[in-house]
Amino acid sequence: MGWRRSGGWLLAAGAALLMPAALRAAPQAEPLPEAELLEQLRGLGVAVEIRPQCGAPGQLAVYNMGANWLCLNQGLSRRPAERNTVLHHELVHVVQDCLDGLETPTSSTLAEGFRRNGSLSRDQINGFFLRYLQRQNNLQQVVASTALLPQDSRQREIEAYALQSDPALVQRLLLLSCRPAAGRRQP
Repeated sequence: MGWRRSGGWLLAAGAALLMPAALRAAPQAEPLPEAELLEQLRGLGVAVEIRPQCGAPGQLAVYNMGANWLCLNQGLSRRPAERNTVLHHELVHVVQDCLDGLETPTSSTLAEGFRRNGSLSRDQINGFFLRYLQRQNNLQQVVASTALLPQDSRQREIEAYALQSDPALVQRLLLLSCRPAAGRRQP
């Protein structure tokens, strides 16, 4: 899954009411600095590379499920705010992969994970992601850019675009959903 360029507090508080109990109960913390976050990913068994090109031309980053490989375009180093958004978009894909286990070649959508772990309706879950997209003012662009994808892939991308602007939430999801690789300790 790759990231391409796309066009607060109150939203996060309202969205928290729709989260499964385990996510609501997870401790709040400031997002980790990037270096620590990338080290945490490595501790999970995710290979992290910074390269001149990742995936298809124009892609700024890519996470390869099954291979557990994250690539960030080195050109993003000159644009830290965009790099942070791109990184957290790809981290949503890591979380999706963790829902089925990083050691498997499959992943799950967060929506499916929320349904499995809580008593949320499909409308509540869709509303959760919709509010995030509306807050970022990128709903129309995301709908258009994902329209031709198969339904599961489309849902994964919508979730990643929706949550990419909330590093604290994405990192909480990572903490709750992902376990260190066998023989490795999580930092």
